[in-house]
Amino acid sequence: MALLEREAELTAVEHTVTALCGTGAPAADGGTAERAGGLLAFTGALGLGKTALLREIQARVSARGGTVLYACGGEQEQEIGFHLVRRLLRPLLPALDERRLRAELGSWYDLAAPAAGLPAPDPAVVPHPRGVRLALDRLFAHLAERHAPLAVLVDDVHWADPASLAWLTGFAPRVPELPLLCALGYDPREPRPDVAALHSALENGRAEPPYGLAELSTDAVGELVRGTCAGETDTAFARECRKLTGGNPLAVTELLHRVQAAGIEPHPPRPVELAPASPDGELLHRLEKLGPDCVRLSWAVAVLGADATLPFAARVAGLRAEAARGAADRLREARVLDAPGGAGDAPLPFRHPALAGEVYRAIPAGIRTALHGQTAAALAATPGTPRGSSVRHLLEVHPDGDPVLVDELRRAAHEYTRAGAPDAAYRCLGRALREPPTRRDRPDVLYELAAAAFRSGAPAATVHHLRAALEEPACDAEQRLRAVRLLARALSRTGRPEEALRTLEAEVRRATDPTGREALRAELGLWRALHSAADDERPPPVPALRAWYALRHGEPADTVLRLAEDAVAAGLPWTDDPWGCETPALVVRAFLHCGRPDRAEHLLRQGIAACERVGLHGEHLALARTLLDRP
Repeated sequence: MALLEREAELTAVEHTVTALCGTGAPAADGGTAERAGGLLAFTGALGLGKTALLREIQARVSARGGTVLYACGGEQEQEIGFHLVRRLLRPLLPALDERRLRAELGSWYDLAAPAAGLPAPDPAVVPHPRGVRLALDRLFAHLAERHAPLAVLVDDVHWADPASLAWLTGFAPRVPELPLLCALGYDPREPRPDVAALHSALENGRAEPPYGLAELSTDAVGELVRGTCAGETDTAFARECRKLTGGNPLAVTELLHRVQAAGIEPHPPRPVELAPASPDGELLHRLEKLGPDCVRLSWAVAVLGADATLPFAARVAGLRAEAARGAADRLREARVLDAPGGAGDAPLPFRHPALAGEVYRAIPAGIRTALHGQTAAALAATPGTPRGSSVRHLLEVHPDGDPVLVDELRRAAHEYTRAGAPDAAYRCLGRALREPPTRRDRPDVLYELAAAAFRSGAPAATVHHLRAALEEPACDAEQRLRAVRLLARALSRTGRPEEALRTLEAEVRRATDPTGREALRAELGLWRALHSAADDERPPPVPALRAWYALRHGEPADTVLRLAEDAVAAGLPWTDDPWGCETPALVVRAFLHCGRPDRAEHLLRQGIAACERVGLHGEHLALARTLLDRP
């Protein structure tokens, strides 16, 4: 697609690519020019040229010796945690040395590795999603140095999986600080809160705001007509084309190809008869005209998504190799597929990502479910296939009480959890529960589902699933103990600390196992200290403990900051006994960890002054000065 009326965008592209890669000519002094990072974002509806601009960046960076990582969000891949991140990194993975990465990234390696598709052992503690995102920031910053000049291009970000999108939302505004070019293309009108969060971060960040792509003018449409159709171009014809397409470059291009195929001259009569009467059914009609093999192959490619190759699609569609190659050629000529058939293991994509969604939705529901089942079986039987690829299809098959499927979904959920993608784990476990699991496994599945909901920031759902787990006849003492512990936390997070205490008290009375009963009593004692109001004159510093507990258990920063401010309002004397200086130190650390060093410094200076006023020069003052990092 010609990049007409995109002068401002192309100027920004050239400026950013030059800042990263230079002009391509050797430096005058023979040295290496300093590389500057840059962030570009292009927004707009389908067909306005976002992909064309990203491909232009790819071509310019590659021509100047740069490394390009490219990935595209997909409607059918949103269930796979960190799918987009892994697609970005796939070209570099064979060249990455695990030992060297570990040495240079330190502890960040183990946090980033599961999300990035790198080898890593099971973590001793489940990582918090925010920590994983920060580790991915470190990894990409490292790659920007090692593979300079590096460009990261992400198309159709509005279809990215939630875990990757959350990472991009935090990473993109930081890009100008790195020797890295990042370019994004997305439709901000997509009704997803995480897309709105990304758009807001880009609009309000320090980098150049997103470029909103506009429709083409009649003159630009006329230029497209002249470039596609032979002969003289009639202005009225161009005006009619623009009217029919709204000036959308992709729609204009497709209309002109139909004009050309129909042999219509580029002047009146009007091309209105070539505009589809029903846009939703037009693609299906085109496929049916190409023959049943083309329909079956296009359905298979739509179901496979990013995993589609010609041999694999032929296998899912049930076509012989020769028939599949012929169908792929016809689909390419009809501008449905964007790759010649017979390319072996090369990707077999649709010409435009939106076509994949149209074809997928056109598949009859029963056939679509069967194709997902066939695809899952084929992927599971293929060595080296990532588990997420198969699981995406298992989520779509009909429940059938299959314990093997339940086990596979639970293993996938475990992988997503260790990668810091609890939303994806929750979807897998929810589907496993509908299978359903055996009565023996049901309490464990419900607990795992609740834990995924809790990590996803959904405490109300956590409470629901844990209540269900505790009602299961097969729920034994050990399962009850861990379920009740998590239930108390979830109830507290939903603003019901009194109910959490009552639940623990009831479970202590119910427990018959001595070890479990003592563990529950210890848990109950903790929650009483945290949430019960004492009647004596010197109550424990409950607000400070709440803030520290919230921080240690990964609650949202806003929650921790609110509790820390409650602690400050309740009073934090550094010279108090018996609680001493440790309590205000906990609140100070809460402010530091949640990005408020200014508030922490203010409290520390107050504490130092208070200690000096009463002549304390021991541990109280030493702790305050250490936290303030003063000599």
